This record gives sequence, C-alpha cells and structure tokens, in this order.
Amino acid sequence: MSVKSFISVTAIAAVIGIGTFVASAQITIPTVPIGNPGNAADPTTGYGSVAYTYNIGQTEVTNAQYAAFLNAVAATDTYNLYNINMTGSFGGITRTNLPGSYAYAPVAGRENNPVNFVNFWNATRFANWLHNGQPATGVQDSSTTEDGAYTLTEDGRNNNTVTRNAVAAWAVTSENEWYKAAYHQPAGAGGDVDSYWLYPTSGNVITTAQANYADSVGNTTPVGSYAANFYGVFDMGGNVMEWNEAILNVSSRGIRGGNFAWNYDVTLLRADFRLVDFVPGSENIVMGFRVSQVPGPSSVALLAIGGLAAARRRR
Repeated sequence: MSVKSFISVTAIAAVIGIGTFVASAQITIPTVPIGNPGNAADPTTGYGSVAYTYNIGQTEVTNAQYAAFLNAVAATDTYNLYNINMTGSFGGITRTNLPGSYAYAPVAGRENNPVNFVNFWNATRFANWLHNGQPATGVQDSSTTEDGAYTLTEDGRNNNTVTRNAVAAWAVTSENEWYKAAYHQPAGAGGDVDSYWLYPTSGNVITTAQANYADSVGNTTPVGSYAANFYGVFDMGGNVMEWNEAILNVSSRGIRGGNFAWNYDVTLLRADFRLVDFVPGSENIVMGFRVSQVPGPSSVALLAIGGLAAARRRR
C-alpha cells in the first residue's frame, strides 16, 4: 500500500514491535518500527543511540492530519494552534467562521503535504491529543491538549522545562529517536562501516532527485514523494524541518532535517549539522514535525537493566 493510501485510511492503527495502541477512527498515523535496540551512538556526533524499539511516523504530520486535530479541539483556538499563514500558498489549511465555531479544512491538492507554521508547543499538543485517544470534540485542556504525553503548564512553557512524561504513548520525537531513524543502518545490514550515513537517504551523497531541498521544487511536496530510507521512513531530509524534544541553550528546542526553501545548500541535511537557536514558540514556513510511538516505561526499564548498549564502531 502506498504512503498516500496509508494516510487516507481512517481505521485502527496497527503497531508493530511494541504492542497495540488503539487510535480513534478520526485519523491514523502510519508508523514504521525502528529496531536494533541498544545501538551505539554515531561516533562522529554522539547522537542516535536508543535503548528501546519504537515506532516513528512514516512521514511528517500532514495538513489533513493537523486539520482533523484542529477541528477536534480548536473551535475556540485558546492556544493559537492555527497560524494564519497556513492558508497561504506555502501552507495547506483554511479556517472559516468565528471563534467558538471555527472550522478547518485542508487545501485541495495539499492534504498530504506536511503541515508547517507549527511551533514546538503545538506539536506537543498534537501528541497529547493522540495520547488521549483523539477526543473528537473538546476545549484545549488537560483532557485533550494540555496533559498526557506532556504536562504543559505556563511555568513549564515559559522556562522551557517541559519533558516527556513516562506514560507517554505518543510523543514528538526525541533527538536520538529522530537521528537514529534518519541516519542509522547497521554495517552488517549494508550500512556504512560505522553504521551511520551522512545523509538521511541511506547514503553519504545526496541529490535533489532524492529529497526536496535547496529550493529545487519551490514548495513543499506531498509526503512520500521521494524514496524511503533503510528503516522505511520518508522525508527526513527536505520538505519541512522537524522539531524534536532536545532542550538546547536553555531557551531553545531541537530541529533537524533540512528544508525545501531558500536555496540553502546540502549542509542542513547532514548528520553533523545541528540547529541550536530556535525557541519553541517559533513558527515559520519550514517548521513542521513528526511523532513517535514509544513503549511503556516498564519496557524501557527492562531494556536498561538488560544492558543492551552496544560497543561503538569507529569510522
């Protein structure tokens, strides 16, 4: 089944390798399993080691998926989940009606493009909504967007101290979860000698035939328009840059992936390039996100006790 077909399905999500999480019939987030638990970090950068098996969104969160979220919780948009730029030529979601009865719809032809103009806090609210079972209607409160995977207090947001709760079933990817899914491939399974590639397309070279970057297209493309990498994940290089949970320089959050716009060179897609100066409230044309689905805390504890960390490989 194609990625586009996966995204259009509105059924119970099948989760491979972790256990079964039941999603509402509103949307499905297609995921792929990231195995090889306990892998060593990239010896060049120190990132990419993950002790547990997890599922990661096969694609970036799309306009159609985010619009469904908005329609569920943003009839009155308390926390500004919607950015007016989403209705522009680089966005993909329209809003109609007045506060209290707002309605949202993906732009025709851009349903499966990645959502952009999303800040880190609103990405965590989307994860909370998934964690809470995608309640079909409700205000933005602790039962829908403000608690669950993350507890979003005003102090926590202002001080940038919010972290993933141990009970989280869905989350914005951690930096190591993202990095592993993007760059890791065991040497014994055809990867580079140190089990990490330089680019998220399972190789040490990349061209614009493999990813949407450096203004080669001039806009976002539907997710899955380019080939998947080793783990079966799409668009980890190009399209939109993606938030991750890393707290950087006290006031910033992690963002990786390279973007489609502004004729930036290939550097932004490299494993050794790390943006460190984006505050979590930032929203712009190239900012989107992807989610991961994680095992329960007991599973992580068992993996830690088992001492599954592998010896690092050298280049």
